[in-house]
Amino acid sequence: MNAQVVPVNEGQTIPLWLVLATAVMALLILVLAVAETSITVAWLVDTRGEFLSLFGLAFISLAGWVLWRQGRLSASLPLVLPWLLYPIVTQGDQIIDYLSIGWMRAVVHVLLAAIFAAPVAVVVLATRALVQPSGRAPGAARPWMALVPGLRHLAGGRLREGSAWLATTLLVLEMWLAHAYLGALMVAVLIVMTLATLVYGSIPEKPVADAAEARRRSERFAAGVLVAGVLVSLVTYVSYRNAPGAYQGSPSFFMDPAKQGMNFKVDQRPLPSGPVTVPAQADAVRDALAASGRTLERLLAGYAILERNYTYDYHNELFMRQQLLVPNYRATGLGLVAEARDLRQTAEPALLNVRRGLADTDPLAGLIDDLHAYMVFQFDRSPLLEEMSAGFQRTKAGLQHAAHLYEGEAKYLGTGLADIVAKHHRVLQAPELAPVVGEFARTSRAMYDAYETRIVGY
Repeated sequence: MNAQVVPVNEGQTIPLWLVLATAVMALLILVLAVAETSITVAWLVDTRGEFLSLFGLAFISLAGWVLWRQGRLSASLPLVLPWLLYPIVTQGDQIIDYLSIGWMRAVVHVLLAAIFAAPVAVVVLATRALVQPSGRAPGAARPWMALVPGLRHLAGGRLREGSAWLATTLLVLEMWLAHAYLGALMVAVLIVMTLATLVYGSIPEKPVADAAEARRRSERFAAGVLVAGVLVSLVTYVSYRNAPGAYQGSPSFFMDPAKQGMNFKVDQRPLPSGPVTVPAQADAVRDALAASGRTLERLLAGYAILERNYTYDYHNELFMRQQLLVPNYRATGLGLVAEARDLRQTAEPALLNVRRGLADTDPLAGLIDDLHAYMVFQFDRSPLLEEMSAGFQRTKAGLQHAAHLYEGEAKYLGTGLADIVAKHHRVLQAPELAPVVGEFARTSRAMYDAYETRIVGY
């Protein structure tokens, strides 16, 4: 194979760099579509990294223009799909937010069909080039080609038939992925796609009287598809990215850019300027901080059960699967929240009691003030979350919003605590205070780590 181009048929070639780049993009989107939201690369579809999809759109637009000028766009057209999908995938959650569960299923599975088809198209085009590298005369079929359906047909110049057999094989192989991570409905979609591919392969190719004119028409059509696809992708991204109410799934300021003013004001209280010293009641301070940490940790445990099981419950409805849930998961999660409230009844008075023994200029007093305010903030929110989630779960589609509600709150609980830890690092990192603040610091770090890589609302 030439190092610069991958031949597809005579006179039309696809750049090798486009094949490789699209292969990576197609596989990445497929992984993001079926994997948990805590995978490292998931930030690519989060608000932190979704803007990169626009660079991808610009890349394929420029690449398409170059290929059109060279008369190679029609051959490369299947490789355009993943780049057009990427901006839409980043807004997938917003697209289905206001839909009923039936329409949610329809939209999601149309997108998934395209996502599953993209890597198949890349592999088929690359294989066609490898089997018939010259792009002119049919090649010789080798015995090993019988192991992979379609290769002997491709080697013999029967491109449509060979491509269909190879694509069918790949779609069948993808069914295990759909079964393992999605559900029966996606398997059914892949079956329909497989049958359609076989029908396409069984239709004889019509002889072309004027190959040059046919190629010109093909290039014009491909250019129209590329322009329309880029516009649809861009408009979809911009419309849903900036749509009001796009974060209806949560009242959480953590998810909604319009509600950032509702967050905990970690900088509202100035840092005390006094020296770091060991308090006279070191044991009492240690116990009060540790008890406060365990109280927030129990609250997080309740939120974690609720967000995970609401997510599984929603996905069971969306994909028509039967993933096991914690029995009576809502009551179980809210039970842990209630336990956290009970722990607060002991932890909060102890925290306030040790605070009264510290001077206002003591840096340890500043930590206790912020921690107490944060506990009040979090426990004032928990009844609102319970009320809203009860309203959301009245419909199957609402299960998604209940999941995002608790997912956002769980992540912010750890993130907000981490902000307090960062603000008071002088106290928490002081060697002389390690016996006093060590357990609280470890608990805070564990709570942050639990949701550090979680992408909320995806």
